[in-house]
Amino acid sequence: MLIRALVILLLALNLGVALWGALAAGPAPTAAPADIPPGVERLQLVTELAEPIKPAPAGEPTIPLTIVQCAAFGPYETAGVASAVGKRIELESLVEDEAPVGVLKTAVRAEPGRAPRSWRVLLPPLPSAAQTDIVAKRIVAAGFKDYYVIREGVDANAIALGLFRNEQAARARAEALQKAGFDAAVDPVGAGPEEHWLDLGADAAFKAEAVRTQLGAARTQPIDCESLASPAGPAPLDVGDNPAAR
Repeated sequence: MLIRALVILLLALNLGVALWGALAAGPAPTAAPADIPPGVERLQLVTELAEPIKPAPAGEPTIPLTIVQCAAFGPYETAGVASAVGKRIELESLVEDEAPVGVLKTAVRAEPGRAPRSWRVLLPPLPSAAQTDIVAKRIVAAGFKDYYVIREGVDANAIALGLFRNEQAARARAEALQKAGFDAAVDPVGAGPEEHWLDLGADAAFKAEAVRTQLGAARTQPIDCESLASPAGPAPLDVGDNPAAR
């Protein structure tokens, strides 16, 4: 009986402590706002701002410009010369009587040279005229009658073995000589060197003939501006890279 009474007493005490704790707990005290001196702004959280903070623009502004007129100038002797002229003109203004015209884009383009008029079969020059005469006798002994010994000029001591309008015929002649033991080669006649052109796109109309003189080009020809524009249109131009566009 005594043990039961002690258990009941302990339970009653625990219930009393739990009830006291529940009644004693209240809402947490709220801190009173501190007095802010006049002229001092109150600090605000980022979530309290009405508008988001916008990052400051970095670098110089860009201006979207459009290519208005295009032309090609040349031919130049090498691609390096054409490229150097293009880089220079991008920093300058085109020759115009009124307002300066800025260059937005340049590109160097190569075109095949003049097609050969004919092809000749030739044995390269030998060290001396005596050796050339010996080889010429061997050519006759091999059954080749059409030949000519070159005595003067850059090809002195060479042996010409035919001039052909058709390249295929010239190569067939050279192959026949090679099979007979002669070092024959096919050489094009009248072929022009590869030409290098500078394609240019400007932000306004210009006089191509005046620009041709400015660029030191022999000829000029109009081109389609689509060849200079990117698929998505002209890219924005950085003003810092082109003083003429400022």
